[in-house]
Amino acid sequence: MNNIVLVSNIIRGVLFSHRLKAGLKPTLTISSVLLFVSLTIVLSLKIKGYVTDSISIELAGPVVEIPAEITTEAVSSTVIIKKGDTLNTILAQQKLPKQEILQVAKLAAQKGLAANLKIGQQITFDYNIEIIENDVDDLTSEVRTLNKVTFVIDKLKSLEIVREHDNFIARNTIVPVNKFMTKSVAVIKSNLISTLKSMGLPTNAIIELINSYSYQVDFQREIKSGDMVTVILEKFMTEDGKFSHYGNILHASLNLSGKEYNIYRYSHDGTGKNFNFFAENGKSVKGSLLRTPVNIIKISSRYGKRKDPIGGYTKMHKGVDFRAPVGTPIYAAGNGIVTAACFKSGYGRFVQIKHSPTLSTAYAHASRFAPNLKVGSRVKQGQIIAYVGQSGRATGPHLHYEVKVQGKHVNPMSIKTTPGIELKGTKLANFNQFKNKVKNLGSKLNKDMAVEKGKSIL
Repeated sequence: MNNIVLVSNIIRGVLFSHRLKAGLKPTLTISSVLLFVSLTIVLSLKIKGYVTDSISIELAGPVVEIPAEITTEAVSSTVIIKKGDTLNTILAQQKLPKQEILQVAKLAAQKGLAANLKIGQQITFDYNIEIIENDVDDLTSEVRTLNKVTFVIDKLKSLEIVREHDNFIARNTIVPVNKFMTKSVAVIKSNLISTLKSMGLPTNAIIELINSYSYQVDFQREIKSGDMVTVILEKFMTEDGKFSHYGNILHASLNLSGKEYNIYRYSHDGTGKNFNFFAENGKSVKGSLLRTPVNIIKISSRYGKRKDPIGGYTKMHKGVDFRAPVGTPIYAAGNGIVTAACFKSGYGRFVQIKHSPTLSTAYAHASRFAPNLKVGSRVKQGQIIAYVGQSGRATGPHLHYEVKVQGKHVNPMSIKTTPGIELKGTKLANFNQFKNKVKNLGSKLNKDMAVEKGKSIL
């Protein structure tokens, strides 16, 4: 009913407005004026109510919040130690909380790693990183949580510092590997060392072989292109079949112009700990003197009369010269006591060792002495005593090596050395059994190329 009255009043107001526009004289009465005013007020209130209701409806609806998008990533960061790096500086670079830096550094120190970082060593940090993206203000933030720090000690061993809730614990890990025996055969093209390198042998194995054969082989004169070298050694593989590293040499053979030099790595005392290389006859190849006290075998001048390269006159050359780069280690040819370590005229930096009342050796033209080497020092065979140089009267870097027997110079390459150990009786019989097993293994490896531990003789 109210709506009908309202419509009626609106029509009357419109008609009144048209009369005015048409120039007709409106008939104004008090009731007309009141009606017009009422119409205006009602329209105003209705419009206001409509607008208010509409706005109220919109504001009363649910407020929708746009959630931030969170993604989590597992991230690893590997640091390679450089000169001058410390564990604290490395941890600081990872932007870790101070408390976590203190915990990790403390555990590493307890394991002896903090003070023993080596150049080239790897440290890997494993994180969970939460990336928070907010579309409202278009901001991105990152929350980093350290889960693990791994210190690589060697090819097999690592130290892991792992998060447990709000703390960290340290644990040693070892990569499981399987041991095989492998056999390598190669033709010598230029020299023994380069051939052994081409076979993939590690440096320590090459040095061991060179030192062992240096008692019985003249590397300069006896080794020729076309000679053969054979090596049987341990080879370690991971459980997924990847190569890990080489181990000890079990057997080696040099075939030099048809003459074979076989050596076997054998523990003669039955402990399984003290190993030496033995020749076919059960005598250790380690003699009283090394024939070549440097690993790089290149004779530049032999024992005997020669034309002096500096003075130009002929004189007796009382030793053998081994050409080698500056800094090449020089080894003691045998056990003994240092009787000289000084600068000696044309000899330059000079070392002399007394091995027995009748036997001594001398080493000249060194660039420097080994640390703590002095007169009276006791040295063992194969111990580094100095480094190759060009001090004194020398035209180039080399080692001048001399041997004296009963005070007289002798040719270092012709001196007869005696074996350090000679197996006899039961020990010799046990060695011969071992030697035969090695030979059988070598024949099998010619076909299989690898024998897993458990099937081999070890």
